[in-house]
Amino acid sequence: MRTFRNTYIPITSIIVAIFVVAAVVVFTSMRDIDRGRQHVADGLERKAGAMLMFLSTDFRTELVSPRWQLSRLEFFLSEAANRGQAEYLALLDFDGTVVAHSDTTMVGAPHIGWLPGKDELDAPPIRRRRVTIDGHTLQQYVAAFDVHPAMLCERPPRRFGHRMRPPCDIEAVAGRLSELLRRPVDLSHPTRLYGVVALDPTEIERTFLLSRDRTVLLGAILIIVGGAAIYFLFVVSAYRSTQTALANMRTYTDNVIESMANGLISVDADGRVVTINSRARALFGLGDAKIAGRRLDGVAGIEPGSERAGLDLVLRGEKDIVEVEGTATVAGEKIPVSVSASLLRDEDGERAGTVLLYQDLREIEALEAELERGRHLASLGRLAAGVAHEVRNPLSSIKGFAQFLRSKFSPGSEEERYSDIMIEEVERLDRVVQELLDFAKPVVAEIRPGDTNAIVEDALSLVSEDADFKNVRIVTNLSDGLPRILVDSRQVRQALLNVLLNGMEAMTDGGTLTVKTRIVVPEDGAIAATAGERPEQVAIDIADTGDGMSEQELAKLFEPFYTTKPTGTGLGLTIVSRLVEQNAGHIHVVSEKGKGTTFSMVFRTTPGESNTDSS
Repeated sequence: MRTFRNTYIPITSIIVAIFVVAAVVVFTSMRDIDRGRQHVADGLERKAGAMLMFLSTDFRTELVSPRWQLSRLEFFLSEAANRGQAEYLALLDFDGTVVAHSDTTMVGAPHIGWLPGKDELDAPPIRRRRVTIDGHTLQQYVAAFDVHPAMLCERPPRRFGHRMRPPCDIEAVAGRLSELLRRPVDLSHPTRLYGVVALDPTEIERTFLLSRDRTVLLGAILIIVGGAAIYFLFVVSAYRSTQTALANMRTYTDNVIESMANGLISVDADGRVVTINSRARALFGLGDAKIAGRRLDGVAGIEPGSERAGLDLVLRGEKDIVEVEGTATVAGEKIPVSVSASLLRDEDGERAGTVLLYQDLREIEALEAELERGRHLASLGRLAAGVAHEVRNPLSSIKGFAQFLRSKFSPGSEEERYSDIMIEEVERLDRVVQELLDFAKPVVAEIRPGDTNAIVEDALSLVSEDADFKNVRIVTNLSDGLPRILVDSRQVRQALLNVLLNGMEAMTDGGTLTVKTRIVVPEDGAIAATAGERPEQVAIDIADTGDGMSEQELAKLFEPFYTTKPTGTGLGLTIVSRLVEQNAGHIHVVSEKGKGTTFSMVFRTTPGESNTDSS
């Protein structure tokens, strides 16, 4: 049987899974946002670095140029700031005084903003800081560079247009630098200057913020979609698990219902069949017909009466449970049944239907009849034993006097013939008395494994001469390798002997007596059913070709003192039935008027052992 695991998925599992997905999405989104922020900062710094590099290069070039003009430097700063979309580009003295600016009005004024301290001048080469000027936030970049006229003039001369640039004059370069700084320049030391560029990060940060918002929105969407997907997967998994569990439970329930020994029918509140098992179908002869939806009365109706009234109370919901015995008619045959009806209610306590269990009482009634017959036979046996003991002594006396009188009469006289008749009748009565005693006395069976064919052959050897005398041909068909039967061999031989003699007496004009041994299989019909459908059993069949019996005669066959023979006592087959039952066997008789009779005796076997193996 399959086991059913709990298919419930805790809500905490779903929440944890969603949180994991959310954490992954948040982490990924924050990483992307940080990367975007760093990308913005790096872009601004690269742009500022390029402008500062151009400023340094152009400033040094102008200083050594023979065409030096301060206005040209200021024009360069203005154009570079406009083209680079910078707020301003400036050149500062070491004390922060503006010496050149993209806005010429700022020249000579102190720098408004931030300058790195002396300990921050060397590394990194470009320093940045966010500053606020007149309520406007700017990103300011500062680079320090040293200018020494002697070092500038040490560079090799370069072509200037179509001519070579004239040699550099250190004094002239120093004068130009002094003009720019508006102070004398010490030629023995380099002059520290600052290049400053201020960029407006508003637009690029606005783009970054839009990208960030899209990233956050996308992350939120991913969290929602991922959470919904996880929840959906959990729901689908739980649904499939539940469906599987329900299917397994339905299969298990169907197997339980189909395996029930009794018939089961369930009906809805309207009395229409919902469920019916195979046992109920077989009981009421329904076969494979479609039953669902049909009225109960048309499927398994009970004949009207007080019992039916009790069932109707449950079917109407006026009573919860009732057990009754009634009669059902199936194919014209009246079948006694026991019905147990129970009311079904839904979760609201309303009537949902009825479940009915049907038990076939034919077997029980047969067992009760058999029990009553056994009691009757026991009582009759005790009575017969008492009568036999009382009658036997007088019979012995009568027989003795008859024999005495016979010796007094002349041979061949009428009196001697009468004496012989008296002696024969007394002997017949004595045989009847002996049969009564055999029938009445308790017999204990000594059960041992026995060879079926050997027992049959022993019995046949005792009747072979009698069969020849009565012109009866005996035909045997004994199977090889039969399992050994658990019986009292002496009692089974006696039962076989009685049946063989009975069969020969039924063939007054001679005939054929067939004896067969075989293994009983479930397909053997009535015999298999009588034997409980156990394949590990052996059957002994004895068939004659006599006149056979009618159904009425067959029904009374094993009753004591019932006989169809003029000289029979009616106890022979009764004793046969008793001997077979004492050996845990079963006897079955098939007979048809004018076609003969077949006796089949079925006995249990020793598991795993056969005659062939034992030999």
